[in-house]
Amino acid sequence: MRSLTRVALAAALLLVAAAGETGVLDDEGIVRRYEVQGLAGEAIRLPCEVDEENCGGFHNIKWYKGTDRVYVFSERDNFRRAEGPLTGRTDFNFSTNRLENWLEIVPLDTTDEGTYRCEITYMVVREVCSIVQFTNLTTFARPTYHHMTFKDGSPIDNDTTIGPFDEGTQLELICESGGGKPVPRITWWNDTTQLAGNYNSVVNDNGTGTGTSILRLVASRGDLASRGLFCIVENEAMNEPARLRLKLNVNVAPQLVDVLELHDYPVTEGSNVVLKCDVRGARPAASIAWFNGSVPIEQADTLDNIREDTGRIEDPDGTFSTWSRLQFKGTRFENQRTFTCQAHNSVLKHRGLPPMTHSIDLDVQFAPSVRVTPENITVNETMDILIHCDYQANPHELKYVLWYQDTEQLNLAGLHDKYGNGNVDHPSLLIKNVTARDSGVYTCRLANEIGPSTVVNYATVDVQFPPELQVVMEPSEPVSEEDHMNVTLICDILQANPDGLERARWFLDGKLLKELPECDGNETLYLENSELCGIDPSRLVLENVNREFHGNYSCEGMNSAGWGARSPTKELVVQYAPSQAYITYQPPNVIKGKTLTLSCNLDDPGRPEATSVRWYRGRRLIPDVTSLSWQIDPVSLETESNFTCVPYNSEGESVPGDVDIDVMARPFFITRLPPYQGFLMNSKKVSLSCRVECSPLCSITWRKNGLPLQNSTHYKVISSVKNPDPSSGDLESVMSVLEWRMDKWPNRELDREKDNSNYTCVSSSNSAGTGVSSNAYFRVEYPPERIKVTHTEIKVIENETPPRVSCQAFSYPEPTYTWQLGDDIKSKGSVFNLGLPITREQSGLYECIADNRHGTLTAQTFFDVMYKPECAIDRQDEGNGDNAKIILYCRAAANPDDVDFRWRFGNESLIEDVRNKGMESRLTLPASASSLGTYYCYVNNTIGESIPCEIDVTGIMEVPKDNIIVISAIIAAAVLLLLIICVIIILLCRRQRQAGKYPDRGAADDGKKKVLDMKNGGPGTEDEPRQFYENLPFHGMAAAPNKPLLNLAGDMDYADVDSQTYAYGPIQYKAASITAANEKKAEREAEVLGVPVRPPRK
Repeated sequence: MRSLTRVALAAALLLVAAAGETGVLDDEGIVRRYEVQGLAGEAIRLPCEVDEENCGGFHNIKWYKGTDRVYVFSERDNFRRAEGPLTGRTDFNFSTNRLENWLEIVPLDTTDEGTYRCEITYMVVREVCSIVQFTNLTTFARPTYHHMTFKDGSPIDNDTTIGPFDEGTQLELICESGGGKPVPRITWWNDTTQLAGNYNSVVNDNGTGTGTSILRLVASRGDLASRGLFCIVENEAMNEPARLRLKLNVNVAPQLVDVLELHDYPVTEGSNVVLKCDVRGARPAASIAWFNGSVPIEQADTLDNIREDTGRIEDPDGTFSTWSRLQFKGTRFENQRTFTCQAHNSVLKHRGLPPMTHSIDLDVQFAPSVRVTPENITVNETMDILIHCDYQANPHELKYVLWYQDTEQLNLAGLHDKYGNGNVDHPSLLIKNVTARDSGVYTCRLANEIGPSTVVNYATVDVQFPPELQVVMEPSEPVSEEDHMNVTLICDILQANPDGLERARWFLDGKLLKELPECDGNETLYLENSELCGIDPSRLVLENVNREFHGNYSCEGMNSAGWGARSPTKELVVQYAPSQAYITYQPPNVIKGKTLTLSCNLDDPGRPEATSVRWYRGRRLIPDVTSLSWQIDPVSLETESNFTCVPYNSEGESVPGDVDIDVMARPFFITRLPPYQGFLMNSKKVSLSCRVECSPLCSITWRKNGLPLQNSTHYKVISSVKNPDPSSGDLESVMSVLEWRMDKWPNRELDREKDNSNYTCVSSSNSAGTGVSSNAYFRVEYPPERIKVTHTEIKVIENETPPRVSCQAFSYPEPTYTWQLGDDIKSKGSVFNLGLPITREQSGLYECIADNRHGTLTAQTFFDVMYKPECAIDRQDEGNGDNAKIILYCRAAANPDDVDFRWRFGNESLIEDVRNKGMESRLTLPASASSLGTYYCYVNNTIGESIPCEIDVTGIMEVPKDNIIVISAIIAAAVLLLLIICVIIILLCRRQRQAGKYPDRGAADDGKKKVLDMKNGGPGTEDEPRQFYENLPFHGMAAAPNKPLLNLAGDMDYADVDSQTYAYGPIQYKAASITAANEKKAEREAEVLGVPVRPPRK
């Protein structure tokens, strides 16, 4: 027996250890102290040592948390009660003559943390007895959530990739975990390297809290090779830290740009040039552009047969390598040209950086390209001339040089006295002591190792020619008429063969003016020493120059080769001031808001032509207007003034011209009536006003509903004339105010119906335009009144859709409507229509608020949501021996709460030993074998009857006192074994449920369609719908884990079943379960009554 007792005690201690860690800190005489730690949501045991063997019996045991009593136990009075916050979840586990006893709290809440005191009131106080024992309870809680977000609060899914971000982008990532106790600790890691995050925490009143860590980092190329960023969350309640992972998608600029030459070397003109550009280390892949010098390759007009191929590959580090292969025909124009590869991607663009480049200078070898200069040579005989042979070639070294005159090759080597140079060192040709025979067409031909040149141009040599002239004027600058100056014209020789003029002809504007000398050929008419003979024909003097001498002068000259061509003209400019000015304007009638054009006119604009004008408005200079025409748009008040114009040029200014401008204004509203004007019915002052600008002045009249309105007993019209206002730009105007004489209205109030009218302000016409009018609709306004709703109370059954409720109030302006439940706005508009099945949580007093700018008014509707009862059964065992009994409590939640209970045991309805009180029914049973079995409780109200709740009475809790320790140990072991079995069954059920959701695709091969036989309660085929299910050992038994527990808040949830899947799964579990329960109920009732089975009601 002792051995068995020790085994039972060890099992009991094992259960205590499972609930929490307990240890005695010290022993201070009769005071004991313990440390206990527990996890929120689980069970915890607070030890209390009761030494009946040494201290005798006790009267009661009281538990305190701080100074508040939380539990009272008395075995003697058969009394136990939890108090305060521990009510409903605490029990004292006591066994007679057992030293170790405990107070069990389940489920544990974080607010339960504190110091508990167990006080034992023994019948006889002994010093060796511990009557006060302290337990320091520390609670822990696992975090309820972990998540990551951006700085703006947008979520980041776990194990995901975010971005893309350009390298250098500053990021702020937030990792948060809440609901844990102690507050979760959060750290950031990059692979195995911890990062510096900014951590802070907030602790709630219940001891739980939220931890937040903010990581600020700069995206870089290194993030591409990283496995990711990790947020690690941990606290003492967690079995292992939570790991949240994200990876950065980073865009980076190219790392390297390289250009390679893939063609044969050297490149000769006409062969293919192949260039390749490689760009590495970019993400996204870089784009490549080619340039010939500074010109994009596609715009280079010298390139021929261009072909470009591109491609890219992704490298192991996540970046891209891009290549471009450029091919074209090489020509001399590409020699020593710089070809550049430009690489860029979005990162460079976003950072405002230029593309990355790499350049290469191309070496193209080609035959000489030759040009002779000058192309035209005119010389006198006996002169030496040098004809240049300029060339470009690669390589530059020449093989030979050949010169040709008129297509015949010259013998340069045999005529050294005649020719010089003309060799590979000096290709230019020197012709010495030219004669007429040297005239002709010259060209040269060169060759290098690539090949000979081709003939491109020629040099023409002419030894003799007539004069080439130009006119030179002294002085060369323009002259003023006011100076009365003399001007000398010189017919200057540019080229002549021979040089010098024998005669000259002078022209003015193309007409022959004079030929000098005049005596040439007519000597008999002049004296030998006449001043007209022997003069220089190249000089002509103009005396006392005035505006009539203005014109273009040219000359022709003659030498022994004949008359030369006429020289280019040379203009003699004679300047003078403009004539008298005068002003014209359009249109003749100047109207405000229109356009006015002022023109400053001149009969003679002078020279240079006067194009600049000084304009004056009154005496004020207008510096911004300098042209001959001034357009004023629009005409305004300041246009009514005197205007003066003064044209001028470099020689002086004209006589001023002026004009006076009068501005008219057609009728126009400065202040018009508003389209709508409302006044409160009891306003003290009511008026309408309008103001019309008009020049000449106009008059204003008022109309009501189209009829003239004059001063009367009810209205008063006040008119006034306003002078022009320079600050606003308004011309003269008329102001009119229409006032209501409110003392003449009944009760000094406006009538909300009769006084609603259209009022019109009308102006007369004037010579500038027609009259104008403005309308206002005048409306009497008042605040909301006479509010009502279509239903003041609505009774509706849960999950049914309630009727619409309309709210109406009378006001002007029309009111706006808002429906509120408490402070929560539920709808806007006069009609409140839930439109969905209502739940019990949505019951309450709804308020309709009607509002306009003059006031607010409310009405109320009460939604009473009714639902049929829901119940749960609890068992309580009392007494021992003959006094032992079993008490079953059936507790219900319902609306209406006027409910009826009925009990059934097998086919028997139970009436005796039943006591109903409010929402609870109590059934008392004797603690005997006859009471064993399944009991059903039914609850009914006006809405309907509940689904029966049931309980299996499987054993009697009477225990002999001498075996209490052994039996307690057996029971504890049985409970532990039962818990393990329940966990295994739940796991198996969940696996079968998953299999039911996603059946094996291969099951269709057996040719039989799988069905679920809801009536017989199990799955099967069409041929065998239930044999398998009926052979299971638990067929026909109530599945205890799936029974609903009472939730006083009104929601019924299964402990191990997801409510949505249960109610709305692919085979409608909930509907099928209810149907099966109703069928079983109908079968049992039919057996009792001896009648055929009645189909259950749907």
